[in-house]
Amino acid sequence: MIKPDFSYFYGGLPHGEVQKNPIKATVSKREFTEFHAVEWNVFYENTSAEDSKILSEIYDCDVLLALPEYTRPSPTLRITGEAPCIIWMQGCLEGEAYSFNDERSAQEFAFHTDYLFEIGMKKGYENHHGRSSDQMMPFFEITCKGKGYIAAIGWTGCWRAEFEREKAGIRMRAGLRCAEFYLKPMEKIRTATILIMSYDEKENRYNMFRDLIKTHYTPKITAKEHPGVLAALLWGSLPSDEMANRIRRLYSGGAKFEEYWIDAAWNGQSADSENTFDGTWADEIGNWEFKKDIHPDRLCNVSRTAQEAGAALMLWFDLEHASNITPIVKEHPEYFINNGEKFLLLNLGCEAAWTYAFNLLKNYFSMLKLRCYRQDFNIPPDLPWEFADRPGRRGITEIYHVLGLYKLFDALRGEFPDLIIDNCASGGRRLDIEMLKRSVTLYRSDYQCIQNPDPDVTNTHNTNISRYLPATGCSTKLKMDLYAARSTYSASWGYSGYATAACSMSEEEIQWLSEVIEEYVSIRKYFLGHFYNFGSDQFDSSAWVIWQYHDPSSDEGMVMAFRRKNSPSAEASVSLKELEGEYTFYNLDTKEHFTGGESLEIRLPREYSSAIIVYKKAGTSEIV
Repeated sequence: MIKPDFSYFYGGLPHGEVQKNPIKATVSKREFTEFHAVEWNVFYENTSAEDSKILSEIYDCDVLLALPEYTRPSPTLRITGEAPCIIWMQGCLEGEAYSFNDERSAQEFAFHTDYLFEIGMKKGYENHHGRSSDQMMPFFEITCKGKGYIAAIGWTGCWRAEFEREKAGIRMRAGLRCAEFYLKPMEKIRTATILIMSYDEKENRYNMFRDLIKTHYTPKITAKEHPGVLAALLWGSLPSDEMANRIRRLYSGGAKFEEYWIDAAWNGQSADSENTFDGTWADEIGNWEFKKDIHPDRLCNVSRTAQEAGAALMLWFDLEHASNITPIVKEHPEYFINNGEKFLLLNLGCEAAWTYAFNLLKNYFSMLKLRCYRQDFNIPPDLPWEFADRPGRRGITEIYHVLGLYKLFDALRGEFPDLIIDNCASGGRRLDIEMLKRSVTLYRSDYQCIQNPDPDVTNTHNTNISRYLPATGCSTKLKMDLYAARSTYSASWGYSGYATAACSMSEEEIQWLSEVIEEYVSIRKYFLGHFYNFGSDQFDSSAWVIWQYHDPSSDEGMVMAFRRKNSPSAEASVSLKELEGEYTFYNLDTKEHFTGGESLEIRLPREYSSAIIVYKKAGTSEIV
């Protein structure tokens, strides 16, 4: 197990070389021995009665990751599975890319490999614009000759990671990207959280990491067996009466959702239910009063209707910023960082602003009996943070804002123990281990927001992100398309095709949706289990996509198979993992029962078709 270590410069010198250093650096760590993993963060405290000198080159992680010796057989060698390398994951793309290029959108969560063949070679990585998984995910694999480490950075802001090949392995340095500051007398701050898991068996490393995330980084919700959400979207500019009618129609038609997700545009001054997605709703961010003409009772009737349908409301906020025309900005400009842009950042490092945010949400949760709170964040915060920093205090505004965010989520979950926080930030732009501890994710990508999302982009996303993270989510908006629905099935799942005032559903469509929900509920427990990919991880219309999810505690699971629209083959054969002996299989489409072992033949005669096959150990309870 890795021994935590860190480094920084004090007054321009390495901290270990400073004779009288008033900075007390304390490591707080958690060990997960069953996973050969350790998590730590570092607290920095100025113990003197004067301002400290400048802390710089701050790395919360500065450790040598020991690896087997490697000698490059040839200077021209470019590709090898044995060489020391860094495997990194693409994050969410720039937003404008979604509308134009499916192939590019499919690159979200794709994996890339950088080799460090020679001693002294370096590679550096950082996120973009202050949201932790914007364009670069804070997860890395460091490996050589089948042995290695999986590392994660927990910081919901600007981070960086650097890797340097040394004789005995690879040195990892990681911490905040923008941090160079003095500390005031007695001031104490903490920075990034580091998680490193070591492995000796390459085959099972990803599932060991998934188990670690599931066990220690997924919120426990006592009121629900499953930590995710099962939600139907109701766009916020729909009148309350129409929202309630739609809930009743879905419920009476058998579409039993657990949450009704009221998204943007419920708040502000004016209503325009015919023009729902033109972006004008963003001008009202910061004005968290209900639109009185369409929500005269402040959604209370909608909440009651949801409860009568055995569900609860999930309400959208984009709490951390505000339009410069909203009343709160004029009443309390001190709550915000105003760097001259249209949208101002709510400074959660400011105590008064934090208290305002907490009380606002607390009141809404109590009034509407909310079970789920959708936290969006649609602006990059790096420039406001930098603007607000004082000379000699680079990174301090960001630190206090991010710590204020954690404090807010912790306080809300303390006040409402069964609250589910849906972590959204223009899609999945804040997927890091600190957020995973406190929230779930329904929308891992805003690709789902485009008018006609390609299901094969979605199942490509699912294939890749499932390597590390078991509890992310997705939604579908395509009517009567089982292939598309199954491509989005995840630990959290939603239906977003019933969103606008102009949208309606026939009885047939509601019946179809009810059957989809029933199918999803019957299998969703498996999404938190072990994951194996037997098909393509690329956006390739001629390929098959095949997943196995296995629950080792019950020795059961499922196989999901997708024959894409241009695939020439009607059959696929896979050798399943973790199966020993005889199992009973059940095909959810053909209703066929059969027995078998690890070898599974799948037949899909039609292009653009899918199958779900569940299995249990033979002799256990019957599969229905």
